[in-house]
Amino acid sequence: MTPDALRGRWSTARTRLREGWRSRQVGVATARNLTPPPPSAFGSFGPGSYIVPPARVSMPEAIHVGAGVIINEHSWISVVEVVPGHTPKLTIGDGTVIDRLLHVACVGEIEIGEDVLIAERVLIGDTYHDYTDPDAHIVKQAVVPRKVTIERGAHLGLNVIVMPGVTIGEEALVGAGAVVTRDVPPRTVVVGNPARVVRRFDPELEEWISVPSGDVVDG
Repeated sequence: MTPDALRGRWSTARTRLREGWRSRQVGVATARNLTPPPPSAFGSFGPGSYIVPPARVSMPEAIHVGAGVIINEHSWISVVEVVPGHTPKLTIGDGTVIDRLLHVACVGEIEIGEDVLIAERVLIGDTYHDYTDPDAHIVKQAVVPRKVTIERGAHLGLNVIVMPGVTIGEEALVGAGAVVTRDVPPRTVVVGNPARVVRRFDPELEEWISVPSGDVVDG
């Protein structure tokens, strides 16, 4: 074997060793980052509650989880302190059940009530990047938080997006794929993008009634 061929083999071997070391480091970091923190790391964590791994959770000390809460795997619960002088807070009430692939983006406050049912691939965000300065990249502009509230007994269907500043009322149902851009009154059904009311519960008739297509019902 010529000296050049030998040097080539040594170079290839060193490259493979470096790549193997890097892969192992990535694997260790990924396992660490996708393992939910222990209950003691949270602001509060009720009995019988579980966050099923793999899941990514940031700033658990600002997260309050009630009793009997189930958050299924592949969720990303992102609580980040980016607003000067403001500590974010995420609250999840007793008995709430959340399916896989939840994404929460909280820099202000998000409050999820008791016995809320959330389907797969739901995004709940309380913030957006300001964009009004035309001379600055959006990523460098201020983050603007607006509180999100999901009241007790509500249901969010598959692929729902809840935008900043929204309140979803008690026992409301948000249909699959809806984008909630404004408040949802209690005991209503909303669908579409943007979400619009299609049914509501009439307490006088004690039954659910349809709302004319295209109408928006305010709380």
